[in-house]
Amino acid sequence: MGARPLNKYLAGFVAALVSSLAAFVIHVSTLGWTHAWVVQHMQGHPVTPSWDVRYVAAMTALETGIGLVILYALVRKALPVKSSLARGLVLGVILLAVMGRLFRQPFMDLLIGNPFPVVAVQDGIHWVIWLVACVIVAVIYDWLQPTSRLVDRLGGGSRQVTGAS
Repeated sequence: MGARPLNKYLAGFVAALVSSLAAFVIHVSTLGWTHAWVVQHMQGHPVTPSWDVRYVAAMTALETGIGLVILYALVRKALPVKSSLARGLVLGVILLAVMGRLFRQPFMDLLIGNPFPVVAVQDGIHWVIWLVACVIVAVIYDWLQPTSRLVDRLGGGSRQVTGAS
């Protein structure tokens, strides 16, 4: 037997509140000991500068692109806009919010005393990266899936293959 149905907005708010609180409690409760543990275990271990592993970093960045394509393919028809550019921007904003980089991180950076220009540059770079990546995924995916675009324009919600009868 399930819970009594709530208004979808109230249900969404409750789910967001409980999940956010759970993640926050885990974050705060593990912050102190994980930092100490990492420091203890890294003493005496040389760390390669990130620039020296840039080729591996570039190759493994494909993971992010594949994840974005899968996510876009799953949600594209549910997005409230139809143009590829707008869909990419909406997806980028959603991802920034999911990662806490849309408002939370810039706000927290300001609260701890970072000057606004520093916050704008540091967090702005993340905005540019994710918005550009999502727009590129949306534009290329839609360009390479013309049948999906045609079905969307005609108002069909599912992918249909038509042929001679």
